[in-house]
Amino acid sequence: MEQDGSRRRRRRLWPTYRISDLPDDVLHRILLRLGCAPAAARTSVLSWRWRRVWARLPGLVFRDYGQLRNRAFLSSVDGGLARYSSPTLRGLYISMFHVASRVPTARVAGWLRFAAVHVAGDLCLCLPWRPAGGDAEELGLPLCVGARTIQLSLGHGFRQLRLPRSGAFASLTLMAIRDARIDARDLERVVCWQCPFLLELHLVAVSLVAVSDEIILRSTSLRRLNFDVGNTSRLVLDTPSIEELSVSKLAKVSVAALNPAETVPLRDADDPRRRRLPARHLRWLAVKGRSHQVMPVLMRHFDTVDQLELDLAVSSGEEYKSFLRATNKLAKCDVLVVKLTTEWHAYEPSLLYLLRKPVGTRKVVVHLPWTTECSDCSPCLPGCTCGRKGSLNTDYIKLESLEVVEINDFTGEDHQVKILKLLLSCKSISASRIVVNISRLVRSLGEATCQRIRDEAHHPGPDIRFNVWLNGRWEPYA
Repeated sequence: MEQDGSRRRRRRLWPTYRISDLPDDVLHRILLRLGCAPAAARTSVLSWRWRRVWARLPGLVFRDYGQLRNRAFLSSVDGGLARYSSPTLRGLYISMFHVASRVPTARVAGWLRFAAVHVAGDLCLCLPWRPAGGDAEELGLPLCVGARTIQLSLGHGFRQLRLPRSGAFASLTLMAIRDARIDARDLERVVCWQCPFLLELHLVAVSLVAVSDEIILRSTSLRRLNFDVGNTSRLVLDTPSIEELSVSKLAKVSVAALNPAETVPLRDADDPRRRRLPARHLRWLAVKGRSHQVMPVLMRHFDTVDQLELDLAVSSGEEYKSFLRATNKLAKCDVLVVKLTTEWHAYEPSLLYLLRKPVGTRKVVVHLPWTTECSDCSPCLPGCTCGRKGSLNTDYIKLESLEVVEINDFTGEDHQVKILKLLLSCKSISASRIVVNISRLVRSLGEATCQRIRDEAHHPGPDIRFNVWLNGRWEPYA
């Protein structure tokens, strides 16, 4: 009896700062630092009061880093969502990178239905890539009224991503879809009618279910568009608030005219035939792949750009002539980024041709090719681009406002050194500050290579700096 009494006295005198007495907001902060919902759920063994605290967290994160088997990870996601007790969720993040087998469509659909009811913030679902099989099923995206951002990476072989046919994503400001197959009319309906406050739309590696002649996107709120969609060749834009635009895999682009009130009269304001569309400004414009055919329209409509990025694939022959015609005029830009994929000897002529066009450019960024067919390792073919008159002449490059030239992906290979020498033979480039960023795959570079490049500069004592990627940032290379 005396022992029982002493135990009760010890329990009454137990310190009041036990972990069970911590307030809910402190417990939420502790559990959020764990980074994933399964780890937060395992803290239930620490205290009776912690058993259900994790089920009221403002955000749930499920990440598969390879520690769990496929079935265990999927069960942890299902169990965590089933036990969640709070009515709203600020963020739901499910990312899988090491799942060995295909995730059943019904299971993924259940996660999306949970998000449609609970998420009032961010929804992110990332599935591992799997090839589409003969038994591929459709996956439906329910209407997420409270979601502000939706990011879906669905490279899992679904036959189609079905978008809701009615209702509105009333709070949605960002939608990003990657590796999915979508119906063209579903995409148009969602963007044009069901997302009244959409600011950013990213469609990357998306393919239309059936070939469509054109895609029409109308939105008065859209400010950033990344359009990388297959099975269509034409994009029609009616987005008066657009500020950043990236297009790929397109042969044609049409930009809708502004309202008559926004046009600028030339001579007679009463005659609509004498009105012209005013030039518009973009903060960022990127043209990628074999989409150089759309350049004339874009350059005509957007004549000033803060940063112009040209990530183009250029071939020889007639396609090279088409490239020259399409890029005859570039928008006035502060920063010009050039990344070319070429055939045979087309790289140097294409690069120099583009550098002759900018006006008012203060910075040029050049991404060097990993491998290229240079004149030292392959013979010229009939009609070779490097044999065109003046194609390798740098005297035509007049970058009077140029301040910085940044060279990326430098490995020290002979063909890259040759390109650098060609650029340094240009007076305006050699007179500017030059930054050469060594490829992250290269840890060391011979000092002889660096000195050889410095010796090629047109002016004595040029400001050429070499950087190497160390500890997550660029460091000077000694």
